[in-house]
Amino acid sequence: MGPLFKHFGLPVYHDAMLFVQMKPQPQHRTFESALAVARAPLGAGLQALAFFERAGLVKRVTPVSKESPHYASRMLVRPAIARGAMPELVGVAGENVDGWSAPTLNLNAALDQRTPGGATSLIELASDADVRQLQLSLAADPTVASVARVPARYLTAKSPSRSSSSLRKKAPVAPGGRIAAVPPSANTMWNLQKIKWNEARGLHGFKEADSIRVAVLDTGIDHQHPDLVDQIGGYTYEHPDLPGASSAQDLIGHGTHVAGTIAAAINNDLGINGVSRATIHAWKIFDDRPDLLKYSDGTAEYAYVVDPVMYLRALIDCADEGVDVINLSIGGGGRPDPTESAAFEALLANGTTIVAAMGNERRDGSPISYPAAIPGVIAVGATNLQDRVTNFSNRGNHITIAAPGDAIWSTLPTYPGQMGWRAERGPDGGWRQGKADVRETDYDAWPGTSMATPHVAGAVAHYLANGGTRNAAAVRNALAASADKVPAMGGQDFTPDFGYGRLNLEQLIVGIGQ
Repeated sequence: MGPLFKHFGLPVYHDAMLFVQMKPQPQHRTFESALAVARAPLGAGLQALAFFERAGLVKRVTPVSKESPHYASRMLVRPAIARGAMPELVGVAGENVDGWSAPTLNLNAALDQRTPGGATSLIELASDADVRQLQLSLAADPTVASVARVPARYLTAKSPSRSSSSLRKKAPVAPGGRIAAVPPSANTMWNLQKIKWNEARGLHGFKEADSIRVAVLDTGIDHQHPDLVDQIGGYTYEHPDLPGASSAQDLIGHGTHVAGTIAAAINNDLGINGVSRATIHAWKIFDDRPDLLKYSDGTAEYAYVVDPVMYLRALIDCADEGVDVINLSIGGGGRPDPTESAAFEALLANGTTIVAAMGNERRDGSPISYPAAIPGVIAVGATNLQDRVTNFSNRGNHITIAAPGDAIWSTLPTYPGQMGWRAERGPDGGWRQGKADVRETDYDAWPGTSMATPHVAGAVAHYLANGGTRNAAAVRNALAASADKVPAMGGQDFTPDFGYGRLNLEQLIVGIGQ
Protein backbone atom coordinates (compact mmCIF):
# COMPACT_ATOMS: atom_id res chain seq x y z
CA MET A 1 0.00 0.00 0.00
CA GLY A 2 1.04 3.65 -0.25
CA PRO A 3 2.59 5.62 2.56
CA LEU A 4 0.52 6.16 5.66
CA PHE A 5 2.89 8.49 7.47
CA LYS A 6 3.64 11.30 5.04
CA HIS A 7 2.96 15.00 5.21
CA PHE A 8 2.71 15.99 1.54
CA GLY A 9 -0.75 17.40 0.91
CA LEU A 10 -1.40 17.93 4.62
CA PRO A 11 -1.64 21.33 6.32
CA VAL A 12 1.75 22.80 7.21
CA TYR A 13 0.29 24.68 10.18
CA HIS A 14 -2.24 23.76 12.85
CA ASP A 15 -5.63 25.37 12.47
CA ALA A 16 -6.66 28.03 14.99
CA MET A 17 -3.38 28.02 16.93
CA LEU A 18 -0.72 30.61 17.68
CA PHE A 19 2.50 30.54 19.68
CA VAL A 20 3.01 33.79 21.58
CA GLN A 21 6.37 34.54 23.14
CA MET A 22 6.58 37.34 25.71
CA LYS A 23 9.60 39.59 26.10
CA PRO A 24 11.56 38.80 29.27
CA GLN A 25 10.88 41.22 32.12
CA PRO A 26 13.37 42.18 34.87
CA GLN A 27 13.20 40.33 38.14
CA HIS A 28 11.75 42.34 41.02
CA ARG A 29 12.99 42.48 44.61
CA THR A 30 9.53 42.51 46.13
CA PHE A 31 6.15 41.06 45.30
CA GLU A 32 4.65 44.56 45.43
CA SER A 33 6.95 45.87 42.72
CA ALA A 34 6.22 42.85 40.54
CA LEU A 35 2.49 43.22 40.99
CA ALA A 36 2.69 46.91 40.14
CA VAL A 37 4.14 46.03 36.75
CA ALA A 38 1.54 43.31 36.29
CA ARG A 39 -1.23 45.83 36.80
CA ALA A 40 0.22 48.23 34.25
CA PRO A 41 -2.01 49.01 31.24
CA LEU A 42 -1.94 46.32 28.60
CA GLY A 43 -0.52 46.76 25.15
CA ALA A 44 -2.85 46.65 22.18
CA GLY A 45 -2.09 43.00 21.46
CA LEU A 46 -2.92 41.73 24.93
CA GLN A 47 -5.98 43.95 24.96
CA ALA A 48 -7.06 42.20 21.76
CA LEU A 49 -6.40 38.83 23.35
CA ALA A 50 -8.49 39.79 26.37
CA PHE A 51 -11.28 40.94 24.02
CA PHE A 52 -11.14 37.62 22.16
CA GLU A 53 -11.41 35.74 25.45
CA ARG A 54 -14.37 37.86 26.56
CA ALA A 55 -16.12 37.08 23.29
CA GLY A 56 -15.64 33.36 23.78
CA LEU A 57 -13.20 33.06 20.89
CA VAL A 58 -10.30 31.70 22.99
CA LYS A 59 -10.61 28.01 23.77
CA ARG A 60 -7.43 27.64 25.75
CA VAL A 61 -4.07 29.19 26.61
CA THR A 62 -1.37 26.70 27.61
CA PRO A 63 2.14 27.64 28.76
CA VAL A 64 4.87 25.66 27.02
CA SER A 65 6.99 25.57 30.15
CA LYS A 66 5.93 23.01 32.73
CA GLU A 67 7.47 25.28 35.35
CA SER A 68 4.59 27.75 35.12
CA PRO A 69 2.74 27.54 38.45
CA HIS A 70 -0.23 25.17 38.51
CA TYR A 71 0.12 24.44 34.80
CA ALA A 72 -2.31 27.30 34.15
CA SER A 73 -4.11 26.38 30.96
CA ARG A 74 -7.07 28.69 30.77
CA MET A 75 -7.07 32.44 30.51
CA LEU A 76 -9.65 34.28 32.60
CA VAL A 77 -9.86 38.01 33.19
CA ARG A 78 -11.03 40.24 35.99
CA PRO A 79 -14.78 40.56 36.65
CA ALA A 80 -14.49 44.15 35.42
CA ILE A 81 -15.35 42.83 31.97
CA ALA A 82 -18.90 42.22 33.16
CA ARG A 83 -19.23 45.98 33.65
CA GLY A 84 -18.01 46.73 30.16
CA ALA A 85 -14.50 47.83 31.14
CA MET A 86 -11.41 46.65 29.28
CA PRO A 87 -10.00 43.84 31.44
CA GLU A 88 -6.48 43.60 32.79
CA LEU A 89 -4.34 40.49 32.95
CA VAL A 90 -3.16 40.55 36.53
CA GLY A 91 -1.54 38.82 39.45
CA VAL A 92 0.44 35.63 39.84
CA ALA A 93 -0.45 32.58 37.73
CA GLY A 94 -2.82 30.42 39.71
CA GLU A 95 -3.62 33.21 42.22
CA ASN A 96 -7.30 33.80 42.89
CA VAL A 97 -8.26 37.45 42.34
CA ASP A 98 -11.83 38.40 43.27
CA GLY A 99 -12.96 34.85 42.56
CA TRP A 100 -11.28 34.67 39.17
CA SER A 101 -8.16 32.67 38.28
CA ALA A 102 -5.29 34.75 36.99
CA PRO A 103 -4.39 34.27 33.30
CA THR A 104 -1.49 32.45 31.74
CA LEU A 105 0.01 35.39 29.85
CA ASN A 106 0.89 37.43 32.92
CA LEU A 107 4.01 38.71 34.65
CA ASN A 108 5.13 35.39 36.06
CA ALA A 109 4.84 33.72 32.66
CA ALA A 110 6.99 36.48 31.19
CA LEU A 111 9.55 35.99 33.96
CA ASP A 112 9.70 32.25 33.38
CA GLN A 113 13.00 31.81 31.55
CA ARG A 114 12.87 28.02 31.18
CA THR A 115 11.52 28.37 27.65
CA PRO A 116 14.44 29.34 25.38
CA GLY A 117 14.17 32.98 24.37
CA GLY A 118 11.34 33.88 26.76
CA ALA A 119 8.01 32.60 28.04
CA THR A 120 5.81 31.07 25.35
CA SER A 121 2.16 30.05 25.42
CA LEU A 122 0.02 28.19 22.94
CA ILE A 123 -3.21 30.03 22.16
CA GLU A 124 -6.02 27.89 20.78
CA LEU A 125 -8.86 29.80 19.15
CA ALA A 126 -12.37 28.64 18.39
CA SER A 127 -11.97 29.32 14.66
CA ASP A 128 -9.07 29.57 12.25
CA ALA A 129 -10.78 32.61 10.75
CA ASP A 130 -9.76 34.66 13.81
CA VAL A 131 -6.07 33.76 13.73
CA ARG A 132 -4.85 36.42 11.32
CA GLN A 133 -6.51 39.33 13.13
CA LEU A 134 -5.17 38.30 16.53
CA GLN A 135 -1.73 37.57 15.10
CA LEU A 136 -1.45 41.09 13.67
CA SER A 137 -2.59 42.68 16.92
CA LEU A 138 -0.14 40.71 19.05
CA ALA A 139 2.73 41.35 16.63
CA ALA A 140 2.30 45.09 17.22
CA ASP A 141 2.38 44.77 21.03
CA PRO A 142 5.69 46.02 22.52
CA THR A 143 5.55 43.38 25.30
CA VAL A 144 5.31 40.50 22.80
CA ALA A 145 8.58 39.12 21.47
CA SER A 146 7.01 37.03 18.71
CA VAL A 147 3.75 35.57 17.53
CA ALA A 148 3.62 32.79 14.94
CA ARG A 149 1.48 30.10 13.41
CA VAL A 150 2.12 26.65 14.87
CA PRO A 151 3.90 24.33 12.42
CA ALA A 152 2.49 20.79 12.16
CA ARG A 153 4.84 17.85 12.56
CA TYR A 154 4.02 14.34 11.36
CA LEU A 155 5.61 10.90 11.37
CA THR A 156 8.06 10.05 8.61
CA ALA A 157 7.70 6.29 8.17
CA LYS A 158 5.80 4.27 5.59
CA SER A 159 3.35 1.52 6.44
CA PRO A 160 4.92 -1.92 5.98
CA SER A 161 3.73 -3.55 2.79
CA ARG A 162 0.80 -5.84 3.28
CA SER A 163 2.17 -8.03 0.49
CA SER A 164 4.99 -9.10 2.77
CA SER A 165 2.67 -10.07 5.63
CA SER A 166 2.29 -13.60 4.35
CA LEU A 167 6.05 -14.07 4.66
CA ARG A 168 5.98 -13.37 8.40
CA LYS A 169 5.72 -16.51 10.46
CA LYS A 170 4.32 -16.75 13.94
CA ALA A 171 6.61 -18.17 16.60
CA PRO A 172 6.00 -19.70 20.02
CA VAL A 173 6.92 -17.92 23.21
CA ALA A 174 10.67 -17.32 23.40
CA PRO A 175 12.72 -16.84 26.60
CA GLY A 176 12.13 -13.33 27.87
CA GLY A 177 9.14 -12.53 25.66
CA ARG A 178 6.86 -13.63 22.86
CA ILE A 179 7.47 -12.89 19.20
CA ALA A 180 4.66 -12.27 16.72
CA ALA A 181 6.59 -11.49 13.52
CA VAL A 182 9.88 -13.39 13.40
CA PRO A 183 12.97 -11.28 12.65
CA PRO A 184 15.99 -12.80 10.95
CA SER A 185 18.93 -14.05 12.95
CA ALA A 186 20.47 -11.02 14.65
CA ASN A 187 23.89 -11.72 13.15
CA THR A 188 22.49 -11.62 9.61
CA MET A 189 20.72 -8.24 9.77
CA TRP A 190 21.55 -6.62 6.42
CA ASN A 191 21.42 -3.08 7.76
CA LEU A 192 24.08 -3.74 10.39
CA GLN A 193 26.28 -5.49 7.85
CA LYS A 194 26.07 -2.49 5.52
CA ILE A 195 27.30 -0.02 8.11
CA LYS A 196 30.22 -2.32 9.15
CA TRP A 197 28.75 -2.87 12.62
CA ASN A 198 30.65 -6.06 13.45
CA GLU A 199 33.90 -4.59 12.14
CA ALA A 200 33.45 -1.50 14.30
CA ARG A 201 32.82 -3.55 17.42
CA GLY A 202 35.95 -5.57 16.71
CA LEU A 203 38.26 -2.56 16.68
CA HIS A 204 41.03 -2.50 19.26
CA GLY A 205 39.99 -0.48 22.29
CA PHE A 206 36.33 -0.26 21.20
CA LYS A 207 34.08 1.10 23.96
CA GLU A 208 30.37 0.50 24.39
CA ALA A 209 28.05 3.53 24.38
CA ASP A 210 26.14 2.73 27.57
CA SER A 211 27.15 6.09 29.11
CA ILE A 212 25.72 8.06 26.17
CA ARG A 213 22.16 9.37 26.46
CA VAL A 214 20.09 9.27 23.28
CA ALA A 215 16.71 11.00 23.38
CA VAL A 216 13.88 9.57 21.29
CA LEU A 217 11.09 12.13 20.82
CA ASP A 218 8.36 10.05 19.26
CA THR A 219 5.11 8.11 19.78
CA GLY A 220 6.29 6.64 23.07
CA ILE A 221 8.04 3.41 23.92
CA ASP A 222 7.17 -0.03 25.25
CA HIS A 223 9.41 0.28 28.30
CA GLN A 224 8.76 -3.36 29.21
CA HIS A 225 9.81 -4.82 25.87
CA PRO A 226 12.28 -7.63 26.65
CA ASP A 227 14.75 -6.30 24.06
CA LEU A 228 14.59 -2.74 25.46
CA VAL A 229 13.80 -2.92 29.16
CA ASP A 230 17.43 -2.67 30.27
CA GLN A 231 18.27 0.12 27.82
CA ILE A 232 15.78 2.76 29.01
CA GLY A 233 17.03 5.46 31.34
CA GLY A 234 13.89 7.58 31.44
CA TYR A 235 10.42 7.94 29.95
CA THR A 236 8.29 11.09 30.00
CA TYR A 237 4.69 10.94 28.82
CA GLU A 238 2.48 12.58 31.45
CA HIS A 239 1.05 16.07 30.86
CA PRO A 240 -1.90 16.48 33.26
CA ASP A 241 -2.61 20.03 32.11
CA LEU A 242 -3.17 19.09 28.47
CA PRO A 243 -6.62 18.08 27.16
CA GLY A 244 -5.33 14.98 25.39
CA ALA A 245 -3.09 13.70 28.19
CA SER A 246 -1.51 10.50 26.94
CA SER A 247 -0.96 7.07 28.43
CA ALA A 248 2.35 5.28 28.75
CA GLN A 249 1.51 3.04 25.81
CA ASP A 250 3.08 3.42 22.38
CA LEU A 251 -0.08 2.76 20.40
CA ILE A 252 1.49 3.36 17.00
CA GLY A 253 4.73 1.52 17.64
CA HIS A 254 6.87 4.04 15.78
CA GLY A 255 8.87 5.19 18.81
CA THR A 256 9.50 1.64 19.97
CA HIS A 257 10.74 0.71 16.48
CA VAL A 258 13.11 3.70 16.40
CA ALA A 259 14.41 2.95 19.90
CA GLY A 260 15.10 -0.68 18.99
CA THR A 261 17.31 0.30 16.07
CA ILE A 262 19.30 2.62 18.33
CA ALA A 263 19.71 0.37 21.35
CA ALA A 264 17.95 -3.02 21.39
CA ALA A 265 19.91 -5.40 23.63
CA ILE A 266 22.88 -6.93 21.82
CA ASN A 267 23.45 -10.68 21.56
CA ASN A 268 20.79 -11.60 24.12
CA ASP A 269 19.41 -14.49 22.03
CA LEU A 270 16.16 -12.61 21.49
CA GLY A 271 14.93 -10.62 18.53
CA ILE A 272 17.36 -8.14 17.01
CA ASN A 273 20.57 -6.29 17.78
CA GLY A 274 20.55 -2.53 18.14
CA VAL A 275 23.26 -0.33 16.69
CA SER A 276 24.53 0.60 20.17
CA ARG A 277 24.11 0.04 23.89
CA ALA A 278 23.27 3.69 24.45
CA THR A 279 20.83 4.63 27.17
CA ILE A 280 17.45 5.64 25.73
CA HIS A 281 15.57 8.58 27.20
CA ALA A 282 12.12 8.61 25.63
CA TRP A 283 9.65 11.48 25.41
CA LYS A 284 6.16 10.81 24.09
CA ILE A 285 5.20 13.80 21.93
CA PHE A 286 1.87 12.43 20.65
CA ASP A 287 -1.33 12.11 22.62
CA ASP A 288 -3.64 9.11 22.21
CA ARG A 289 -6.30 10.80 20.08
CA PRO A 290 -6.11 10.47 16.29
CA ASP A 291 -6.82 13.56 14.22
CA LEU A 292 -8.79 13.70 11.00
CA LEU A 293 -6.15 14.49 8.38
CA LYS A 294 -7.49 15.83 5.10
CA TYR A 295 -5.16 15.65 2.11
CA SER A 296 -5.18 18.17 -0.68
CA ASP A 297 -6.33 15.46 -3.14
CA GLY A 298 -9.62 15.06 -1.27
CA THR A 299 -8.72 11.89 0.62
CA ALA A 300 -8.51 11.64 4.38
CA GLU A 301 -7.47 9.40 7.24
CA TYR A 302 -7.48 9.38 11.02
CA ALA A 303 -3.88 9.44 12.23
CA TYR A 304 -1.67 10.76 14.98
CA VAL A 305 0.03 14.15 14.88
CA VAL A 306 2.78 15.62 17.05
CA ASP A 307 1.36 17.63 19.93
CA PRO A 308 3.12 21.01 19.71
CA VAL A 309 3.33 21.61 23.47
CA MET A 310 4.52 18.08 24.28
CA TYR A 311 7.13 18.44 21.53
CA LEU A 312 8.52 21.78 22.74
CA ARG A 313 8.51 20.63 26.35
CA ALA A 314 10.54 17.60 25.31
CA LEU A 315 13.09 19.79 23.52
CA ILE A 316 13.36 21.99 26.61
CA ASP A 317 13.79 18.93 28.84
CA CYS A 318 16.57 17.67 26.57
CA ALA A 319 18.37 20.99 26.88
CA ASP A 320 17.92 21.01 30.65
CA GLU A 321 19.18 17.44 31.02
CA GLY A 322 22.04 17.83 28.57
CA VAL A 323 21.29 14.73 26.51
CA ASP A 324 23.99 13.79 24.03
CA VAL A 325 21.94 12.90 20.95
CA ILE A 326 18.33 13.49 19.87
CA ASN A 327 16.53 11.34 17.30
CA LEU A 328 13.67 13.11 15.50
CA SER A 329 11.91 10.81 13.04
CA ILE A 330 9.23 13.42 12.39
CA GLY A 331 8.70 16.10 9.77
CA GLY A 332 6.49 18.79 8.33
CA GLY A 333 6.56 21.58 5.79
CA GLY A 334 6.00 24.48 8.19
CA ARG A 335 9.03 26.59 9.01
CA PRO A 336 9.95 26.52 12.70
CA ASP A 337 8.33 29.16 14.91
CA PRO A 338 10.71 31.27 17.03
CA THR A 339 10.36 29.03 20.09
CA GLU A 340 11.20 25.85 18.19
CA SER A 341 14.16 27.61 16.56
CA ALA A 342 15.39 28.89 19.92
CA ALA A 343 15.16 25.40 21.41
CA PHE A 344 17.28 23.96 18.60
CA GLU A 345 19.82 26.75 18.93
CA ALA A 346 20.10 26.10 22.67
CA LEU A 347 20.56 22.37 22.17
CA LEU A 348 23.20 22.77 19.48
CA ALA A 349 25.06 25.39 21.53
CA ASN A 350 25.17 22.93 24.43
CA GLY A 351 26.80 20.27 22.27
CA THR A 352 23.77 18.06 21.63
CA THR A 353 23.75 16.34 18.25
CA ILE A 354 20.32 16.30 16.57
CA VAL A 355 19.54 13.83 13.80
CA ALA A 356 16.28 14.05 11.83
CA ALA A 357 14.58 12.22 8.97
CA MET A 358 14.56 13.74 5.49
CA GLY A 359 10.98 12.59 4.83
CA ASN A 360 9.28 10.12 2.47
CA GLU A 361 7.77 12.34 -0.24
CA ARG A 362 10.24 11.66 -3.04
CA ARG A 363 7.41 10.83 -5.45
CA ASP A 364 5.80 14.14 -4.54
CA GLY A 365 8.85 16.19 -5.45
CA SER A 366 10.82 15.92 -2.18
CA PRO A 367 9.32 18.94 -0.39
CA ILE A 368 11.45 20.52 2.31
CA SER A 369 10.78 18.96 5.69
CA TYR A 370 11.54 20.34 9.14
CA PRO A 371 13.25 19.76 11.55
CA ALA A 372 15.63 18.03 9.09
CA ALA A 373 16.13 21.34 7.26
CA ILE A 374 16.90 23.35 10.42
CA PRO A 375 20.52 24.60 10.29
CA GLY A 376 22.84 22.44 12.37
CA VAL A 377 20.62 19.36 12.25
CA ILE A 378 22.01 16.18 10.67
CA ALA A 379 19.45 15.23 8.00
CA VAL A 380 19.29 11.54 7.10
CA GLY A 381 18.10 9.83 3.92
CA ALA A 382 17.31 6.15 3.37
CA THR A 383 19.14 3.53 1.29
CA ASN A 384 18.28 -0.07 0.37
CA LEU A 385 20.12 -3.39 0.20
CA GLN A 386 21.72 -2.36 -3.12
CA ASP A 387 23.09 0.89 -1.63
CA ARG A 388 20.72 2.93 -3.75
CA VAL A 389 18.45 5.66 -2.47
CA THR A 390 14.98 4.27 -1.75
CA ASN A 391 12.05 5.26 -3.93
CA PHE A 392 10.53 7.27 -1.07
CA SER A 393 13.51 9.07 0.49
CA ASN A 394 13.50 12.84 -0.01
CA ARG A 395 16.45 14.50 -1.70
CA GLY A 396 17.80 17.97 -0.95
CA ASN A 397 20.97 19.96 -0.48
CA HIS A 398 20.48 20.01 3.29
CA ILE A 399 20.99 16.23 3.56
CA THR A 400 24.08 15.13 5.51
CA ILE A 401 24.19 11.34 5.20
CA ALA A 402 22.19 8.27 4.19
CA ALA A 403 21.67 5.03 6.11
CA PRO A 404 19.75 1.77 5.67
CA GLY A 405 16.02 2.52 5.69
CA ASP A 406 14.22 -0.21 3.76
CA ALA A 407 12.72 -3.30 5.44
CA ILE A 408 14.43 -2.55 8.75
CA TRP A 409 13.64 -5.09 11.46
CA SER A 410 13.20 -3.63 14.92
CA THR A 411 11.15 -3.80 18.08
CA LEU A 412 7.42 -3.09 18.33
CA PRO A 413 5.26 -2.96 21.45
CA THR A 414 4.33 -6.32 22.91
CA TYR A 415 0.68 -5.21 23.10
CA PRO A 416 -1.70 -4.53 20.19
CA GLY A 417 -2.01 -1.13 18.56
CA GLN A 418 -2.69 0.69 15.33
CA MET A 419 -1.02 3.25 13.11
CA GLY A 420 -4.31 4.99 12.35
CA TRP A 421 -7.77 4.44 10.92
CA ARG A 422 -9.31 4.77 7.53
CA ALA A 423 -11.62 7.72 7.01
CA GLU A 424 -14.99 6.83 5.51
CA ARG A 425 -17.90 8.97 4.40
CA GLY A 426 -20.92 8.70 6.64
CA PRO A 427 -24.60 9.02 5.62
CA ASP A 428 -24.41 12.77 6.13
CA GLY A 429 -21.40 13.06 3.81
CA GLY A 430 -19.00 13.80 6.65
CA TRP A 431 -15.93 11.81 7.58
CA ARG A 432 -16.10 9.10 10.19
CA GLN A 433 -13.55 6.71 11.66
CA GLY A 434 -13.37 3.41 9.80
CA LYS A 435 -11.22 0.30 9.98
CA ALA A 436 -8.03 0.42 12.00
CA ASP A 437 -4.65 -0.01 10.34
CA VAL A 438 -3.43 -2.61 12.82
CA ARG A 439 0.29 -3.09 13.34
CA GLU A 440 2.29 -6.16 14.30
CA THR A 441 3.52 -6.78 17.84
CA ASP A 442 6.99 -7.49 19.22
CA TYR A 443 8.98 -7.07 15.96
CA ASP A 444 8.46 -6.10 12.34
CA ALA A 445 10.32 -4.80 9.30
CA TRP A 446 9.43 -1.20 8.41
CA PRO A 447 10.63 1.18 5.68
CA GLY A 448 11.13 4.92 6.01
CA THR A 449 13.64 7.65 6.60
CA SER A 450 12.40 7.29 10.18
CA MET A 451 14.13 3.92 10.18
CA ALA A 452 17.35 5.29 8.65
CA THR A 453 17.71 8.11 11.18
CA PRO A 454 18.19 5.95 14.32
CA HIS A 455 21.10 4.16 12.62
CA VAL A 456 22.89 7.50 12.60
CA ALA A 457 21.80 8.33 16.17
CA GLY A 458 23.26 5.02 17.37
CA ALA A 459 26.43 5.59 15.37
CA VAL A 460 26.88 9.04 16.93
CA ALA A 461 26.53 7.42 20.37
CA HIS A 462 29.47 5.14 19.48
CA TYR A 463 31.46 8.10 18.17
CA LEU A 464 31.02 9.99 21.44
CA ALA A 465 31.70 6.93 23.62
CA ASN A 466 34.97 6.31 21.82
CA GLY A 467 36.37 9.79 22.30
CA GLY A 468 34.68 11.85 19.60
CA THR A 469 34.15 15.56 20.21
CA ARG A 470 30.80 16.43 21.80
CA ASN A 471 29.96 19.15 19.31
CA ALA A 472 27.25 18.98 16.65
CA ALA A 473 29.44 20.48 13.90
CA ALA A 474 32.33 18.15 14.72
CA VAL A 475 29.99 15.16 14.64
CA ARG A 476 28.62 16.22 11.27
CA ASN A 477 32.12 16.59 9.86
CA ALA A 478 33.12 13.17 11.18
CA LEU A 479 30.04 11.52 9.65
CA ALA A 480 30.73 13.21 6.31
CA ALA A 481 34.40 12.25 6.26
CA SER A 482 33.77 8.59 7.13
CA ALA A 483 30.73 7.86 4.93
CA ASP A 484 31.04 5.37 2.06
CA LYS A 485 30.89 6.90 -1.41
CA VAL A 486 28.60 4.26 -2.89
CA PRO A 487 28.59 3.57 -6.65
CA ALA A 488 25.21 5.26 -7.12
CA MET A 489 26.86 8.58 -6.20
CA GLY A 490 28.69 8.49 -9.53
CA GLY A 491 32.06 9.38 -8.07
CA GLN A 492 30.84 12.61 -6.46
CA ASP A 493 31.73 13.60 -2.91
CA PHE A 494 28.21 14.89 -2.23
CA THR A 495 24.81 14.39 -3.85
CA PRO A 496 21.32 15.58 -2.85
CA ASP A 497 20.26 11.92 -2.60
CA PHE A 498 23.01 10.54 -0.36
CA GLY A 499 24.61 13.60 1.19
CA TYR A 500 28.23 12.67 1.82
CA GLY A 501 27.50 8.97 1.46
CA ARG A 502 26.13 5.96 3.28
CA LEU A 503 26.94 5.57 6.98
CA ASN A 504 30.07 3.55 7.82
CA LEU A 505 30.36 2.98 11.58
CA GLU A 506 33.79 1.37 11.40
CA GLN A 507 35.36 4.31 9.59
CA LEU A 508 33.54 6.77 11.86
CA ILE A 509 35.33 5.30 14.88
CA VAL A 510 38.65 4.76 13.10
CA GLY A 511 38.67 8.46 12.18
CA ILE A 512 38.46 9.68 15.79
CA GLY A 513 41.57 11.67 16.62
CA GLN A 514 42.95 11.63 13.09
